[in-house]
Amino acid sequence: MPKFHHINRLCAYLLIIAAMLLPIGTAHAAITEESGRRVALVIGNSVYKTLPSLPNPANDVEVVASTLRAAGFDVTIGVNVDRIGLEDTVRRFLRSTSNAEAGLIYYSGHGIQVGGQNFLVPVDATLETPYDVETQTMPLDLILNHLKQNSRVQLIFLDACRNNPFNAQKFWMAEKLEPVGATRGLARIDSDLGSLIAFSTEPGQVALDGAGALSPYSESFIKRASEPNKEIRQVLTDVRRDVIAMTNGQQVPWENSSLMDSFYFIPAPPPPSVESMQQVSVPEGAATTKLPIAPPHDETGSALLVTLNQLPKTGKLSFDGKPVEQGAKMPAAALTALTYDSSGVAAGTVGLIGYTVSDPYGQATQGVVAITVSADAGAKLAQLEQQKQMRLADADAYLKTLPRDVDTTIGVGPVEASLPVVPASVAEMTFKVAALPDKGTLRAGDRVIGLGHVLEAADIPALSYEPQIGTENQAYALTLQAANDDLPPATVTFKPVLDACDTAAAAPLDLQGVTSGKLPNEIDPDVALPACTDAVKAYPEVARFVYQLGRAQLANRDTKAAFATIKKAMDAGHVRAIHHLSTMYEIGASVPRNVDGAAEIVQAAAKKGDPYALHSFGNDLYYGRGVKADQQQGLRMMLQAADLGHTYAMNALGYIFLNGVKVPADPERGIRFYEAGVERNDIYSQNNLALVYRFGKGAPQDLSKALDLFTRAAEGGQPYAPTNLGRMYRDGVGVAEDKAEAIKWLEIGAERGDYWGALDRAKLAKDEGVDPDSLAIAAHYFALAMAVNRPGSGDPKNQALAELKALPDVAKKKAEGIFSAELTAQEQKALPKAKSLNDRLIQLAKATWAKRNPRYDLF
Repeated sequence: MPKFHHINRLCAYLLIIAAMLLPIGTAHAAITEESGRRVALVIGNSVYKTLPSLPNPANDVEVVASTLRAAGFDVTIGVNVDRIGLEDTVRRFLRSTSNAEAGLIYYSGHGIQVGGQNFLVPVDATLETPYDVETQTMPLDLILNHLKQNSRVQLIFLDACRNNPFNAQKFWMAEKLEPVGATRGLARIDSDLGSLIAFSTEPGQVALDGAGALSPYSESFIKRASEPNKEIRQVLTDVRRDVIAMTNGQQVPWENSSLMDSFYFIPAPPPPSVESMQQVSVPEGAATTKLPIAPPHDETGSALLVTLNQLPKTGKLSFDGKPVEQGAKMPAAALTALTYDSSGVAAGTVGLIGYTVSDPYGQATQGVVAITVSADAGAKLAQLEQQKQMRLADADAYLKTLPRDVDTTIGVGPVEASLPVVPASVAEMTFKVAALPDKGTLRAGDRVIGLGHVLEAADIPALSYEPQIGTENQAYALTLQAANDDLPPATVTFKPVLDACDTAAAAPLDLQGVTSGKLPNEIDPDVALPACTDAVKAYPEVARFVYQLGRAQLANRDTKAAFATIKKAMDAGHVRAIHHLSTMYEIGASVPRNVDGAAEIVQAAAKKGDPYALHSFGNDLYYGRGVKADQQQGLRMMLQAADLGHTYAMNALGYIFLNGVKVPADPERGIRFYEAGVERNDIYSQNNLALVYRFGKGAPQDLSKALDLFTRAAEGGQPYAPTNLGRMYRDGVGVAEDKAEAIKWLEIGAERGDYWGALDRAKLAKDEGVDPDSLAIAAHYFALAMAVNRPGSGDPKNQALAELKALPDVAKKKAEGIFSAELTAQEQKALPKAKSLNDRLIQLAKATWAKRNPRYDLF
């Protein structure tokens, strides 16, 4: 072996040798790795209350969820969920889908098809009557259509093709009563571009639950989806082969794909990272010198295999005390344990180790180690060991600085962990992820980090965490440890938090929101305004905060500013803002009232699946308000809104079916929708169902139920329930007659803007006789009734005006003085000139009521 004394000549020689050692035809996998977010909804229902229970789905989805998390999905999971729980789980998932690269649904449990549509069946479903599918199940299309609008790739897996557990033979599907017939399994779903729909068996056929802990389909899916670098269509081909074998041909999985690109659950990372040329010195005459070879690694922490292609021509190379032969294969970690026996080898001799590092994805990288036998190598090795110990000490000190709590705001994208920069002395070390948050997404720059992944030193200060929606008040641990050295690990705790604007002014059922939200009357403008102003400044690109600032401005009665802010949010892409702007046109809040314009605006939000817009535009279509009537489409939109938990839609549907509006009356169907709203604590549903029991329309009269529901609705803030409750106390219906209690509730109704509450309170005062104070109260409430009389909810006959005119002027003058005391001189001056004392009273009543409490967004 020639002796080289000049480093440049040695490096040139090593480059030539390295090139000679490269194997021919090394496989580098072609990969399509999605760089964006992956989100998944995983639901498993096993324990049904009345339908046949299924032993495996709950087990299936726990393992499926773990598999998908390992594949980089942020998973929303629901296990044994009832209808309201399913609704909540679906909404949380839909909130997470915005701008996702890939969205996945995996459902295991009972699923049924009716009228060519597929429905997921929650655990509290009974399916006993024709009304049960539309109020007890969840249509799959509703979730899928939303996913198509918000993600580039949609993957649907349905292990729900069991025998349909029907107890009824027909079910209502919007305007049709669809017979069940001999339907088996689920209906075929045609995939749009970018979608893949996979069934555990052929459409119309029944899947088996299996004899083991998992269903045959889920067992195979978990196995095959975990195999690295396998394209999804190959995964499903392998799943089909497995399931056919496991079920002796009784079950044949099926899929329909319109994917445009390759998709990998576990895509191949970059090839293994290897220091291509390393130089080490060993002392001459040493029997066992441990070679300080830098270990290879890949960023996913996969098990790497080393193949020794070239061995030194002199000396002896050993591992674990045994000689190593050319072509030997060993774990990557074994490289750092190789020893070299230089006995009888002359100083200055250079020996070469050439090796190939392979990963499980079929990728390989080569490396070369040049071993130089040297007389002074012992001192150099000692120096290297000393430097290593110093690096370890620095690394240990650095890891001890990491334990900390990091607050991460939900719904603003990745939040930087702001971890300190690794010291320069440790720059060549790598760190392994030993524990990872099981919800949310950890990134190093643009790269998604998974359990077991290896981080370069430069990755650590670039770490960020994007928490999952709905994880506030929870804590998630990230544990890092030195990848190849025995140092104590360090843990960083991420704590997802809601921004104060979300806490104060989020909108209910906002699918671009991050929390359950507040009704308009629950917003405190003193809290919401500063919180949302700060949020807009801190996150100007988050349209949600702009919209919520508009809600706060409405709560502060600044309608003009709110209109401009909400329009800005709409222009920035916030869907609920479209609906809200439409409602402001509909009621004329700071802009001229324009019903046709409102219907045109809200249509865009309905197309994007917003529950409020689906209800509003569905109503417009059903009744032909501001748009050409389309009763069938309007009904379907309102049903979609109800499926997403929008109780306004439930009340609208209840009214239609109870009273037979444009359809044959079906009181039981209507009551089902009212009951669904009551289950969700909706104050309007409580009032509507109370009216059913109060008057016995559609159900036997039950005054105790009516009293209870009216009370709950009134105490919850419903504007008309106080009047209904006051009348029961006034008339002694279902309760002992109590005039004082009647007056209390009628006055609450009047103050909330109910014409009839104000009218009835005025009549009670008038009936007390000619007492001036009583007649002044009567004048006050007759005037207030006229001030709040609105089309649709008021009195087209204007009874209150006739009653007001009949009162003596002395009573009206006294009422005028009471009203005027509530207004400043400037406010009174701004009122239009009245033609009569009656007009003056109505103007004053409207002005004082508007000054006290009304908000265009309140009810």
